[in-house]
Amino acid sequence: MAFREATEEAKVALWVEKACERELPALSGTLGEIEKALSNEEYSAFVLARVILQDPPLTSRVLRVANSAFYNPGGRPISMVSRAVMVLGFDSIRSICTSIAIVEALLNGVARDRLLDEIARALHAAVVSRFLARHAHDPAPEEVFVSTLLRRIGQMVLWSLGGAEVDAFDEALKTCPGDVEALEREILGFPLRKLSLALSAAWRLPTFQENGSGHAASRLPMEELSWLIAFEAVKGWSSLGMRKVAREVAWKLSCEESEAIDILRRLAAEAADYALALGSKEVALRIPAVGSTTMGMEEDDPSAMGEEDKDAELQVLSDISANLLDELDVNSILQMVLEGIHRGVGMDRTAMAIVDPRTGMVRCKLALGKDRRAFVDGFEFPFRGAKPHALIQIIEKCGSQLLDPSKPDDVNFGHPVYSLFQGAPFLAQAVSVNGKALGLFLADRHTSGRQLDRDAWDNFRLLCRQADIALTLAARSRGV
Repeated sequence: MAFREATEEAKVALWVEKACERELPALSGTLGEIEKALSNEEYSAFVLARVILQDPPLTSRVLRVANSAFYNPGGRPISMVSRAVMVLGFDSIRSICTSIAIVEALLNGVARDRLLDEIARALHAAVVSRFLARHAHDPAPEEVFVSTLLRRIGQMVLWSLGGAEVDAFDEALKTCPGDVEALEREILGFPLRKLSLALSAAWRLPTFQENGSGHAASRLPMEELSWLIAFEAVKGWSSLGMRKVAREVAWKLSCEESEAIDILRRLAAEAADYALALGSKEVALRIPAVGSTTMGMEEDDPSAMGEEDKDAELQVLSDISANLLDELDVNSILQMVLEGIHRGVGMDRTAMAIVDPRTGMVRCKLALGKDRRAFVDGFEFPFRGAKPHALIQIIEKCGSQLLDPSKPDDVNFGHPVYSLFQGAPFLAQAVSVNGKALGLFLADRHTSGRQLDRDAWDNFRLLCRQADIALTLAARSRGV
């Protein structure tokens, strides 16, 4: 028996290795970075947003889903990732990113029918489980959503990878669909639930399976019931199996069976709309939903963001202006301005540096884009008592300038800090309040080599001005 178990474990390990080597490292990498950001005690909206912003296609999809009826029933536009994190919360953004990562990674190649069915059931079950968790006053219903979504990650990965064994398994299911686990053991050499568990462990996915904690014990029944609903719904809303699970739902919700059916049909429609927002109409159409918006609707363009997004820039300005009136959260406004410059003006790297009032040193505090970490670590120079150079002069004059270290002319680029720009032109503008400079916004296109023209500079200055307005209003509100 021990030998059989060891053989099964070895085969599972081979499939995990295959998943990591093939098209799925992006899936494990993205989910891993998000979990790392959320596990850090000092995480913030900007830290999580920064992880997402490193991937332009993910950024586009997160914003599209954040603006969908599923997560944003009020319909107030959300134009920036940092704002989406603040409005929807960290757990909701994790749910969105996990859903997107699965659809993006697994449907990257030729999508076989069984994979599409599996993803459709996963999204359907996840939406149901979140509803049940909220009704049960679970402290973190989005955690239930994610765990339910990932419950059968082994099946999804298997159908995505394909191969001779998978083809044989597919054919066997067509002829003998009864005892699925027996076929898994016979053809693959292990039950697929073990692959799900192994992948969850290898990729550190947040699932409740075989987790003995108190929360897991109370959540697993919701997860199992939700998957049962997803399996039965495709057989028809009036089928014997559906009526049976509807009775259980009715008991949990303290309602009539007919009302439970109506609720489950509404949740199916929500799941279909959610799948469409994620970018897959094929998946959406496999969820048995009446009343969703999927029928006759074209998919949104899933392409990555362009080099410069004028619409995003206008949305950013509107969003920032609204927040100035709503809450005067200075840190949030500064983060939104930084993201607005990065996406709206189309920069490879964008940063904000602050003058330390105690030491007089100028240090980078926030950055987005290529070589971000090296820039944050290396950008530092003394402001007080130092020989004047280009950036000091901009701070002193509360000015704005397009600088090109490769063409010094009358500008002093003598300080080592300019080596961080690798000879490429860059934009710099002072952040000020009541005429007093507090720091700098910086942006460049050092990686792509795209031109920094007058339009880019004008748009950069327009967005930076929002930071000045936020700081001035905040100072007034404190009576400064």
